[in-house]
Formats: sequence, C-alpha cells, structure tokens
Amino acid sequence: MDRLFSGALRVARPLAKSLTLSLALSCAAQAQVVLRVDGHPITLEEAEAVNPQAADQPQVRQQVVEQLVQQQLLADALKSVPPQAQARIEAGQKNLRRQALAQLSAEAFLQAHPISQEAIRQAYEKHIADLPTRQYWLRWIVVKTPEEAKRVLDALRGGKQTFTALALHHSIGQNAELGGALGWQSEQAMSAEVLGVVRKLQPGQVAGPIALGENLAIIQLVAERTPPKPDFEQLKPQIEQQLRQAALQAHVQELAKNAKIDNLAPPAQAAPAKKMESSHAQ
Repeated sequence: MDRLFSGALRVARPLAKSLTLSLALSCAAQAQVVLRVDGHPITLEEAEAVNPQAADQPQVRQQVVEQLVQQQLLADALKSVPPQAQARIEAGQKNLRRQALAQLSAEAFLQAHPISQEAIRQAYEKHIADLPTRQYWLRWIVVKTPEEAKRVLDALRGGKQTFTALALHHSIGQNAELGGALGWQSEQAMSAEVLGVVRKLQPGQVAGPIALGENLAIIQLVAERTPPKPDFEQLKPQIEQQLRQAALQAHVQELAKNAKIDNLAPPAQAAPAKKMESSHAQ
C-alpha cells in the first residue's frame, strides 16, 4: 500500500508544490476550492476535516491537500466499483456522519454541563488521600536455596562483595542485571511480610532470607521517603478531563436507558467442546 501511494505521490507532488504559495497565503474560508483534479474540487474544508491543524498551519495544509490529491487520483483510476465494495463505502459514509454528529452532541452536552471547580478540587483531594504515605527504595537478591542465601549473606557481612555485584551474579529475580534494583516501592505494593521486615531497616541495612514463593529473597533498604504530592494546578487538567469523560459516559448510559434498542443480531454461539482423546493405545 505504501508503494501504491508513493507512485501517486510522484504524480501529485509537482501539482501540490506549485500551490505552496497560494496555500500559504490563503485564509481558511470553509468552502474555498484550493485545486481541482480532473474537475473534482478539493476544498480547505475537506483538508481541515482531515487535520484541524490545516486551518492555520500552511505546511500541514499542503501535506493534507497533497494526500487528498493522491486519493482522488487513485479513485479516478478505478473503472468500476464492485457491489460489496460499494456497500462498504456507503457504510463508511454513514459511520462517518454518525461519528461527526455524535461528536457535536458530546461537545454540546459538555458545554452545557461544565465541570465545577469544586468537583475538580474534591477529586484532587481524594486522589491525594489515596497516594502512598511512605516509599522505600529497595534492592533484592532472589535465590533458590537456604544454602545459597547463607553464602550471599556471609559475603555481604564479610564485605567481600557489594550487594549490587552479588545480585548481578547470584540473583534469579527481577532486575538482577541492574544489581537487583527495584526502585521506589510503596507500602501498598509490598506483602505484609516484606513490609514488616523493611520497616525495621535503616538505609543501607540488609535483611533476609524472606520466603518468596518457592524462592528466598535478601532485601536491602537503600533509602526511604514520604513521596512528593503533585499540586492542584499540576493535576487539574487531567482530573477535569477524567470528570468530563465520566459525565459524558453517564449521559450516554442515560440516553441508552431511555432509548428503544432492538438487538437483531443472533446470539453468539459457544465454540464446540473438543472431544477428549483416549489415552489408551489403539
């Protein structure tokens, strides 16, 4: 497909380049025809529908118009449209119209129901309350047997090797190649057993072995902190967008509740169960 469009691009590029100056100077008059391809008009409105930035960015506008030229050239080269393809085209046109109307409806609803500053502030306070109150920067070494755990602990206590070096050579756990570094971990992310051990450590201290499923873990606390909390202005746009999406979703659900929706599609059938093969030799 890329090669197909690149061929059309070679045909269309001289024409599109010749229009660079006129496109750069043109205003975004919605029905303004910027060029014609064998009599077919291509308008600024069509370009802006493809990419809204085409309205005020001449370079983007030129690229979009060039793309529309390619599409028109290919469309004109098609001598006939098979019935199935025509049905897909008509369905696509219907879907595009539905999508555009839905977007207009959503924008109208959100404009009529703006999110209040109080609602944003309440959502922010809840988000802050849910943040972890304490974080721990951890490393770990995961081994399979108590004997291996003892050898690692002896090496650490004897100062023969650093925790990072031992993790690199002995750990089978996550991030062994990074010296067992786990980074900042919240209290909520740790099991009760691990958290109970970590809380008793001072930065630099090591504890273990701790049962970790079928394996054993040796943990080092590197640092601890109260995590920084983002301020209101930093999170406000994100929270407002989430509240807008939630309000719109609730609106759609209310519309669905009051609508008559007839599901005419046949119910999906479960896949037939596979026959169990006999384990006896034939």
